[in-house]
Amino acid sequence: MKKVSVIIPAKDEEETLGNVLDDLNKTIADMPNYEFEVICVDDHSIDATANIARSFGARVVENTRKPGKGMALRAGFESASGDVLVMLDADYSHRAEDLPRMLEALTEGVGLVIGSRVVGGSEEYTHIRALGNVFLSATLGLCTRRYLSDALNGFKVFRKDVFKDFRYTSRAFEIEIEIVANTMRKGYRIAEVQSHERARAGGEMKSRVVRHGTRFLLRILWEGFKGVQPNAVPKVDGVAVVPVVAQQRIDRS
Repeated sequence: MKKVSVIIPAKDEEETLGNVLDDLNKTIADMPNYEFEVICVDDHSIDATANIARSFGARVVENTRKPGKGMALRAGFESASGDVLVMLDADYSHRAEDLPRMLEALTEGVGLVIGSRVVGGSEEYTHIRALGNVFLSATLGLCTRRYLSDALNGFKVFRKDVFKDFRYTSRAFEIEIEIVANTMRKGYRIAEVQSHERARAGGEMKSRVVRHGTRFLLRILWEGFKGVQPNAVPKVDGVAVVPVVAQQRIDRS
């Protein structure tokens, strides 16, 4: 039985975190073929975020580094004991009910599954954010020779060795790009499945178009400069897998 660690980075998300964890607990209760642990990373919150997480049975990990989504996720990944890692936002924009299909898409040779808002739609996209996502995704494709429709989405499922076999440096949202690049370096394929993004249910949006868009762009250019060719033969369940070209797969069901 595979163990799955769900990591939820949260900074002052007392208004929405309960809904996230309630839906998540209901979803995983119907997935007896997996063992789950739920980790909420408290990213220097000054509200009741940590207490709410504990009340829903989540294990709370403190981000002892500087605040930032990348820093918080790295703390969660480091404390996770699962073979598979799941990233889920705390603002209730991601749908926990999409998790079963995402885990099913993590088949042999696939190292990362991304929930695609391009296919599933988004209630949070403004024209500027949508255009920015298209531009950054296209830039990533040019720099890595791999096109993904929604590499920036924070709803991801991936094998733990994509994290543990590399030294991560991202402080903020650009960790999304670092994960994609390191998946390619492992020689894994990347799959995308349909996922609809709700509008934030409350609280304050943490991402800023200009500031974080710039960080995304710089990380894309840096990862492209370093190159993403496989540098090791990945193993799935202890069995070596011949590196394959990363490719897109979209589930339209």
